[in-house]
Amino acid sequence: MAFKRLFFLFLSSMNIFCFGQNVEWGNPQKIKQKNLYSQIIGEATHGIYVLRCKNQDFSREVYIEKYKTNLSLENSVPMPISINGNIERVLLINNELFAFVSAKNTITNNIDILVQKIESTLKPTGIPFVVASLPSNQFIDKRKIQIKTSADKKTVLILFLSRGENAGESKLNLYAYDDGLQQIFGKQFTLNDSPDDIFITNFESDNFGNAFVLLDFPTKNAKTKVDNRDFFLYAYYPREDKMLAYQLANDQIFIEELALSVNNFNQTVSVAGFYSSENGALVNGYFFERFSINKKTTEEKYAALLDPTLLSQILGGKMDKRSPELKNYYIRKLIARSDGGILVVAEKYTRTEQRYSYYMNNMPQEGIRIAYNYDDVAIISINKDGSIQFGDLIRKRQSSVGDGGFVSGIACFPTQDQLYVLYNSELDKDGNIMLHQVNYLGKADERIVVKSSSFSVALIPGDCKQTGPNSFIGSTIRDKQYTLIRLTF
Repeated sequence: MAFKRLFFLFLSSMNIFCFGQNVEWGNPQKIKQKNLYSQIIGEATHGIYVLRCKNQDFSREVYIEKYKTNLSLENSVPMPISINGNIERVLLINNELFAFVSAKNTITNNIDILVQKIESTLKPTGIPFVVASLPSNQFIDKRKIQIKTSADKKTVLILFLSRGENAGESKLNLYAYDDGLQQIFGKQFTLNDSPDDIFITNFESDNFGNAFVLLDFPTKNAKTKVDNRDFFLYAYYPREDKMLAYQLANDQIFIEELALSVNNFNQTVSVAGFYSSENGALVNGYFFERFSINKKTTEEKYAALLDPTLLSQILGGKMDKRSPELKNYYIRKLIARSDGGILVVAEKYTRTEQRYSYYMNNMPQEGIRIAYNYDDVAIISINKDGSIQFGDLIRKRQSSVGDGGFVSGIACFPTQDQLYVLYNSELDKDGNIMLHQVNYLGKADERIVVKSSSFSVALIPGDCKQTGPNSFIGSTIRDKQYTLIRLTF
């Protein structure tokens, strides 16, 4: 296939590939108890915005910081909202900041989702306004309110699950707003299962305002199905006010992992994942399904065992079991290709508990340490007909105890013709930041992008943001201080 006709999709942008990369550093900031964790909101014309918090939920006691375009800190203040509630998300839309907050309305006894606009000076402007509301007895505290934008940033989507009016029922709440936060639609869909039995894997919106949700429920045909869950892609088309449900996979496979990707280039939605033939058996199969948004039909439905040779290749030829398999591999990113195929990036992850004994005041005690292991990464390119184009492997071993895997894992950035994967090497030493890149033909290269020589450095993979077709901003711990990094390819 000609080079110009196949590329990885990043939003709806095009770019010119550059063979080198430029590294820029911000000024170091002391890490304090109040701002252990960070979350990059995005970059606007007037600066870069970052959230800081002492825990990972970013719901209360949150600080917001503004950095200049040269990555130097300009301002840091407590989140400027007067609402007594939980911060659900902070978004940068059309160079303007908006904080989404959930709070109980003591007058109506409802749970309101409100929006507070924040100026570039990090001061609130205007009064908070309600964008969604539901009775407090239907609200589920433990279920996260999910808020995200479409790729072109012109649609804001809010999704959450609530209790139904009747026992054993749930409500799927779906709201959409334009880039001025004017409501496009607000819908509730009844699901005939209790909230505890329903799982939402992911949801996305395309650039035309259509919404897509991955849901799974307890199976209704337990006698005939191998899997004990039914997996669906729910697609809501607001122009027709129509919700369609596409059942995924088939009755003979047990889905272990799956992910969703919207292709705005050719108006399709792809779902892919790994499966075993039965629960507890080898995870050595994959499935791929593609749906046409315009036609509202299934274009491709494919499931097959991975070729043993390819499976051994992408798993590094490990034969520590009776056969190589994809057990404990989790899909970190599903990237659309312009021809209708996809690129799957999956990382092996395990979490184990280590019990130990100690004495306190001459009394025996037992403690638990949690070990986090982030290991090899498998990259699989799938053609539009479901066949495998190539497989690639990133060899790494990352293990830590009691830190939640803070500097473990990977950060992925697709450009027009390359996929870049960044990670830290040798966590127990002063390791380097590594860069693994692979092009659309499967040609791969790996090198050190930031070398720890005169200083120690570790990327925080969970806090990186692609800010342009060829650039990203990430958080690092450099010489034990928080420092922003910008990498331009």
